[in-house]
Amino acid sequence: MAVTLRFILTMTDSGRFAKELGQRLAQVRKEQGLTQTELADALDLSQAVIAEYEAGRKNIPTWRLVNLAEALGVTPDVLLAERNGGRAKRGPTPKLQKQMERISALPKEHQRSIMQVLDLALQKS
Repeated sequence: MAVTLRFILTMTDSGRFAKELGQRLAQVRKEQGLTQTELADALDLSQAVIAEYEAGRKNIPTWRLVNLAEALGVTPDVLLAERNGGRAKRGPTPKLQKQMERISALPKEHQRSIMQVLDLALQKS
């Protein structure tokens, strides 16, 4: 895992590091279309713990950082990277992925109907 070591070394104040990390966590979570509660549920945590992480009031353990990144569909580098650093390429958001899985489980005729509605909606956008 190629961690942005320069960034970590420049963060002399651990409180400032926790706050910046929390802000990036919140940003990535929102980009993924997840609420704090949805992310917490995916990790079997309370929403309050996610809120504490995002506010920088609670340090994120290294092992939890890996779990958070996996739940968000990114690498830990994305959460640790500098603001202007590149983002890792991601697939669909977890919420969209769950919806796609639910659609896949439907009978074929229902899948076709949903695809028709989606095609119409996408044509209008």
